[in-house]
Amino acid sequence: MAKAHDSAGELIAGRFRLLDVFLREEGRVLWHGEDTAFGRPVVLTRSRAAGHGGEETPEPAADRILRTAEILGPACHGGVAAVLDVVEEPGFLWTVTERPPGAPLSELLLHGPVDHVRAAGIGLGVLDVLTAAHHEGVVHRELGPSQVWSDEHGTVTVTGFGLTASADAPRVTAPSYASPEQARGEGGSPAADLWALGAMMYALVEGRPAVRDRGEAEATLRAVDRLPVRAPRGAGPLAPAIQGLLRWDPVERVPEAVVRESLTRILRQNFEEVTPPEPLPDLLDPAGDHRDGRAEGEGKGRPGRSRGGLPVGRPVLLGAALAVTVA
Repeated sequence: MAKAHDSAGELIAGRFRLLDVFLREEGRVLWHGEDTAFGRPVVLTRSRAAGHGGEETPEPAADRILRTAEILGPACHGGVAAVLDVVEEPGFLWTVTERPPGAPLSELLLHGPVDHVRAAGIGLGVLDVLTAAHHEGVVHRELGPSQVWSDEHGTVTVTGFGLTASADAPRVTAPSYASPEQARGEGGSPAADLWALGAMMYALVEGRPAVRDRGEAEATLRAVDRLPVRAPRGAGPLAPAIQGLLRWDPVERVPEAVVRESLTRILRQNFEEVTPPEPLPDLLDPAGDHRDGRAEGEGKGRPGRSRGGLPVGRPVLLGAALAVTVA
């Protein structure tokens, strides 16, 4: 059996140098690395080899990941990390990607909760990627904080597409963010990705997952399937969207379009509240009618909050489907 690469300084595929581990989770280890051919930073993800879900002629993991990256690259307009190489070794594989800007949400969560506006901006960035991927027939199935990167400018990048071999393959990483149907071993679907999005936004505003890690994956997955999710306390106007995504029955989860309307409205309102109005030219305002630029009935915001991914459409009303709460 070939020796497993797992030491700083070693080269993967004779080109990508391992520097240091920055995250360990169930079935996966993430390394900072360097592409020695071009002198650029990369991320190397060592994953356990996924099962093939009973397929008679399973597609090789490297081919599957590279094919998925080829589909999503143009579809997601820079929202997914570019895959540079995939190296298969006995029992596991390495996926090498360009290092996204910023840091993974798993690191951001170490510093406590963020305000609902920043969480909405990150959520909208992830939703953009998921919508494009689902349109192409691609489901993530392993989405969690280590696969989403964000920086102070609001740039959002998603990694990890294509690692799961088939729709009925069990989830192997970040069990706290698995959907109830995944916890029951029913595989993944677009609805499972939406649950993971809701779970990540919950963690961002609360500073902890909706379902706490029980130490062992099986125990955590049982809790995901059986325990009700408490309503978030720090979500503000983001709460209905989060709760609508965290509905136990995947059929009842709010659709992507309704979630987008909710997140867009939050970001639009925040922009209008923190941006001072431009003065009107004298020729257009001879009477000196100075208006503050706020629409009637808007609430108070939190000035000075940074956020990214600002939409430019008009504010939209939150759909009635989001008015429900999770039991």
